[in-house]
Amino acid sequence: MSFLSNLFAGLSLALKQPLESYCDIDTSHGNALVTKSGHYVTWLRVDGMQRMAERKDFDAINEAMRLDLSGALETRGHAIVGWYISDPDAALVEIERLNLASCRNIAQEVGLDLRDILDERAKLWPKLMRWEAAYLILWTRTSVLTREERKQLKAEYAATAKELGAVGQTQRVFLRSEVMAARHEAFTTRVLSALRAHDIAAGVIDPHEALGVARSAMYREMAGSDWTPCLPGDRVMARCPEEDVKKPKAEYLLWPPIREQIFYADAVTQGGQRVDFGDNTFAPVDMNIGPEDPRPFVELAAVLGRDRIPWRAAIVLEGSGQAAMQLKDVGASFLSMFPGNADLRRAFAFLREAREKENHIAVRLRASFATWAPIEEPHKLRRRMSTLSQRIEGWGNAKATTVIGDPLEGVMSTAPGLALASTANPALALLGDALVMLPWNRTASPWEAGSVLFRRPDGGIWPYDPAGGRKRPLVVDIFVAPPGSGKSVLANTINIGLCLSTAVMGTNGAKVPLIGKADIGRSAEGFVRLIQEALGPHRKHEAVFCSLQFAPGFEFNIFDLQVGCEYPLPLEKAFLQNFLALATLPVDESTPFEGMAQLISLVIDEVYRSCTEIGGGSKPYRPGLDRDVDEALRRHRVKLDHESPYWRDVVNALCDAGEHRLAERAQRHAVPILEDLIGAVRSDQIKDQFDALKLSQTSEKASQIFERYISDLIRRFPTLNAPTQLDFGPARIIVLDLQYVAPTGSTAANRQTEMMYLLARHILARNFFLHPEYLVYIPERVREHHKKRFLEAYETVKRVDYDEWHRTQGSALVRAQAELDVREGRKHNVQLGFASQRLSDMGDGIIAQSTGRFVLGADDQREREEIVKRFGLTEASAKIVRNRLTGPRRDGAPFLAIFRAEQANYEQFLVNSLGPIELWALSTTPGDTSLRNRIYDRVGYSEGLRRLSKVFPGGSAMDEIERRTKARLKKGDAADRVESGVVDELADELIRGHGLGLVLRPYENPRDHELPAAAE
Repeated sequence: MSFLSNLFAGLSLALKQPLESYCDIDTSHGNALVTKSGHYVTWLRVDGMQRMAERKDFDAINEAMRLDLSGALETRGHAIVGWYISDPDAALVEIERLNLASCRNIAQEVGLDLRDILDERAKLWPKLMRWEAAYLILWTRTSVLTREERKQLKAEYAATAKELGAVGQTQRVFLRSEVMAARHEAFTTRVLSALRAHDIAAGVIDPHEALGVARSAMYREMAGSDWTPCLPGDRVMARCPEEDVKKPKAEYLLWPPIREQIFYADAVTQGGQRVDFGDNTFAPVDMNIGPEDPRPFVELAAVLGRDRIPWRAAIVLEGSGQAAMQLKDVGASFLSMFPGNADLRRAFAFLREAREKENHIAVRLRASFATWAPIEEPHKLRRRMSTLSQRIEGWGNAKATTVIGDPLEGVMSTAPGLALASTANPALALLGDALVMLPWNRTASPWEAGSVLFRRPDGGIWPYDPAGGRKRPLVVDIFVAPPGSGKSVLANTINIGLCLSTAVMGTNGAKVPLIGKADIGRSAEGFVRLIQEALGPHRKHEAVFCSLQFAPGFEFNIFDLQVGCEYPLPLEKAFLQNFLALATLPVDESTPFEGMAQLISLVIDEVYRSCTEIGGGSKPYRPGLDRDVDEALRRHRVKLDHESPYWRDVVNALCDAGEHRLAERAQRHAVPILEDLIGAVRSDQIKDQFDALKLSQTSEKASQIFERYISDLIRRFPTLNAPTQLDFGPARIIVLDLQYVAPTGSTAANRQTEMMYLLARHILARNFFLHPEYLVYIPERVREHHKKRFLEAYETVKRVDYDEWHRTQGSALVRAQAELDVREGRKHNVQLGFASQRLSDMGDGIIAQSTGRFVLGADDQREREEIVKRFGLTEASAKIVRNRLTGPRRDGAPFLAIFRAEQANYEQFLVNSLGPIELWALSTTPGDTSLRNRIYDRVGYSEGLRRLSKVFPGGSAMDEIERRTKARLKKGDAADRVESGVVDELADELIRGHGLGLVLRPYENPRDHELPAAAE
């Protein structure tokens, strides 16, 4: 009975009756799958080209690949199947996998409530993006072997099968062959090398993943599932035989057949053009006649991407062999006696000439396509099938057909990797023409997933990981764009992504990453407010926005130290030297006075020595200056030893008591301030070395010039000559607005701006460059405390951003500090970002070492050509810079991204698409921020964003503000009050729910409903 069942099952499979008959895959061997005939199959995932290209670039790459692969495809035995899928309906599943699931988990770990932002992304992005994937499936058939090798292969099969015994219906592992594996491995390596040699990102995927892709391709409702097949080497649970089975075979203990695993529901043919698979109905489309002008596959994918229909393609290339060409020649000669076949004769003459003169081989080409729709919407399937057919025919003037004998066989022709079969008419194509039609020429991202998601203009998903990681260990970003190009929003988007990336993970668990930004204006205020609200009222102090001023409460002492230390660390002393060198430099000079650098170094050493010397310049302790410190001394019953105690004694006592936070506050009174430098420069130690040094420029002594400049510094910046009051506490995100302290317009103003950038860098990042190696400079009593701090600081990803970097032009010291940070950044795990309006503002050193370049626009043609030349862009990327960077639109802000990752260069044209809530939260436009702040003050943060996004879904109210402003000006209203009046009017409408705010009211009985927090 068992024999008859097996016989009928075999006949059924041979006649292609059940769905399982369309699967030839039997087992696996290493990274390859093995068919029931002993053929080997390997999947290459093709992420695409690292740099954008034009048709001439495709042709050059194609010609080089033709030369690389001609030898492998010249004879029969090897085949390449280019398989591609695009599915807008599965975009959300892929977006969750690549981005949102991880972001939600990390947000929960860190304690960031960003549900509104993430939920909005989940609604918006699937409307703009689509899931796509491309693979080259490589086949090696046993026909590649010689006759003698095939005999050996059969003998090997027989010996292995005999050794295994009767295994029943299971995977036939005896089909594995080391000879075939070696031949196939050589072919796979050859194809992979050909791709990578031309900057095409590709890699081998294992059989588990490959079969998972094949299954989800057939059953689209299974996209994103965790299903994985059971293959040799996997643990398998024994299956219980039926009661009537007297002598169970090994099949109950071994891996079940792949064909039984991969199909979970049968297919149902509906008429002559439709097949139901699972929850969807499919329709096949075949290429009946190949294109007159073979064009790159990306052109077809881009057009269909904009059509937003789901589709897939399988393009089969097989070596046709010399015999096939000879047969065609014979056929052409025979038919040439008939006048109507002259064109056929000329076609084969062209192929023969290409082969003989250029060694250009021909291959057998078949191309099958399919589209699908939900079962309950057959009308949608008809429209999609029509669109797909039209686009195929527009792809180099090919001919498509939807009339296929067996629709199930047609649909299964596009099921990837299960069989080397196609219902499409075979064409005899030149290898170069066929290769360009394979799906290798789309653009790729170096990251498989990321906490930031961009998109290509055709809707392709492009993940970006701002954490850097092993793929980009040095993160130095530059942002180039004129005002209004979306530069600030993009920078804020990346910083939000950093807060939701692996950068939050450290030795002490998940924490908000360390981010510092020196800004001119309030472009990052929205980002800080967003993080503050997400952290909640009890943790909002972890993100701070501060407009720096020369006013009480903003005192900051540049001589502050690590708690418990009496002298600065090497990096802290380097900052002091740079800052004081800049402070003692004439405003119209860029070179310090002779000997000034040496003088400054000795003065720094002397002023700290003086503050540690009892009876010298040590600062006496004065109760009442810090009541928390006084209380801690009483609480710990600290007895100060001296009759006149010093602040340094207080610091040491509090460190011994474990009160390091209060010790840090006490230490602010124990360290030098600017005025102490005057006493230090007058000390005998300094006079002995520098008293005889006179400067030719002014005929003054170097010490006198130093004293004069320091006195002037104290007069101009009194907040720098006092113990620190500007205390950010445990803040991890700090944005400093330098607008009020960094003027422009004169050499003196520019010098002040340079000093403020240097000061901001110190305030933001003085603890970013801490390293365990610096523990040797730490006193023993606090070394254990700092050991943990230094280790955490070293291991944590940190970021420092500088906006309006052009303000530092001409300052060699500031630029030198920035370039030093860039060179040291990788060692200290510090990322850096620089933003300005022109590329030349950055400086050659920063440009040369940058690994992320974001170009959002250029002011003029000269700037565009400078960008193209400086970055060495391809002609395709150059056209983007010249013509496509047009500023933010409703669907996002376009930009050119240039990355250095994994020792490879990437150039991509991308779009940053955000929803209205996120756009309103991050907006930097003055009119929008004025309206936003008024709404926040009246109805709160979350409710305010909800109302703004509902009334102005484009993320801006500027069109309405400008319209109303013009209308009021026409009426003769005072110009100085018009815009603020318009903003007040709009705010009132959104708060009270009238005018434009009517859309906020419930649709039913709107008069009977009051909006929350509208009536105050």
